[in-house]
Amino acid sequence: MKNINIISLLILLLASACDEKFAEINTNPNAITEVNSEYLFAQATLETLRGDNNNTLQFPFGSQYAHIYVGRGDAMHIDRYYDYFESVEYKRLFEQFYFGPVRLIEQALQLTQPGGEQENEVQFAMAKVISIVNYARITDCFGSIPYREGGMGQTGIMHPEYDSVEEIYTEMMKALKEAVILLKSANPSMAFPGADPLYDNDLEKWVRFANSLRLRLAMRARFAAPTLAEGIIRECLSEPLIDENEENARDENEDTDIKEFSNPVYLYYNYWLWGMSETFVEKLKTTGDPRLTIFVKPNPAGDYIGIPNGLSAEGYTGWGDWLDVSAPGDTLVGKAAPYYLLTAAETWLLRAEAALFNIDMGDANQLYQTGIRKSFEQWGVPQEEIDIYFSGNGYATLSGSEEQQFEQISTHLWIAYMSNPAQAWANIRRTGYPRLPERTEPEFSLGVTNGILPTRLKYPSSEVNINKANYLKALEEQGPDEITTPLWWDVRN
Repeated sequence: MKNINIISLLILLLASACDEKFAEINTNPNAITEVNSEYLFAQATLETLRGDNNNTLQFPFGSQYAHIYVGRGDAMHIDRYYDYFESVEYKRLFEQFYFGPVRLIEQALQLTQPGGEQENEVQFAMAKVISIVNYARITDCFGSIPYREGGMGQTGIMHPEYDSVEEIYTEMMKALKEAVILLKSANPSMAFPGADPLYDNDLEKWVRFANSLRLRLAMRARFAAPTLAEGIIRECLSEPLIDENEENARDENEDTDIKEFSNPVYLYYNYWLWGMSETFVEKLKTTGDPRLTIFVKPNPAGDYIGIPNGLSAEGYTGWGDWLDVSAPGDTLVGKAAPYYLLTAAETWLLRAEAALFNIDMGDANQLYQTGIRKSFEQWGVPQEEIDIYFSGNGYATLSGSEEQQFEQISTHLWIAYMSNPAQAWANIRRTGYPRLPERTEPEFSLGVTNGILPTRLKYPSSEVNINKANYLKALEEQGPDEITTPLWWDVRN
């Protein structure tokens, strides 16, 4: 028996040695065994700026609902306010965010959080800002979404609970305040030197960006929660904001055929070939806006012509020739066209709105004009054209009742959100401006909204099937899963 035990022990030891040798032989010495937070942050930021998630968000949804572009082919169904694409378009948009930048940035947050394997409070703060950019986009589209448990599949949360828009906004604004406080005194060497595709590790600009993003959220929430929002707005106005175009949060691109360095919208546009909206083109023309020739190409006849949004099949057939429709300018869809995430023009115009409604003590007209000027300069309007606009254009000065002045500010915000039309759609829902043309049959399609601008997107069928219990719980609080259900902050209309 003793001899048998010794033989068994020798067999076990030999087998163990063989297993260890096998593992050693089959282990790639160059393989990455630990993911670095720098890689996760850089990749998440790049996907935030130029990923397919952003392309789908801007078109077919944001730009058509904002009445800036009009699509062709299948994209026209979105413009006609149909909602039967929930298994394709809605699914693609929802999953592109959660499987893309959200998943990556949540991994970075897990690593750099207090007690994490790569604990770093500066990196955590910057990653938190990028996460908020993406969660704000998703919640502004769908409403209640997984926020606290979003993107946490790798931690074992396979059926995340939904959080309400109010809860998400409240937590995002709180987290941005904490990020601003920390980053103001942070050591750049503790951040992402060599791995920051947005601001190249300039923490002063990160402070301005985070605070400006907080201002955007607070202004969006101010009609739904005036007491909360106005206090936060005043806090934001007392901290550094994006004041100059050099501080804009943007993705610079190059005039090259190398996909990684050129504007990702370039290839996307050449597939869809959308045209300019009549609403957008006519607003620029009737107000003498010098950005017209920058944003819009003349058609073959040399005219600037847009096509109406929402034409029915009958109306589209009788409207005219698509060749007459102006295309977007190269500054929007060309290889070297930049993408703007948040700009000085937006912050100055939001300041003007705050001053108009006595949330801030500034001069609303002066702030309004600064916002317009910053947008003109951002897009390269020649100085002489800027001077002409401010010297002889009545739209360059606030006038009329408080509501009429609010319409002026909101309409210029709508234009200033180029090349980020999803924000323009959100601002139309928030403010009601610009007023969109009424849709009537048979020329226009009324869709499922009776011709009224959609207020949200439907959840994808994949979410309904896989996470049904939490989906149904969200509907109990938010309302029906329809594109006419308003979001928490959408209370004016």
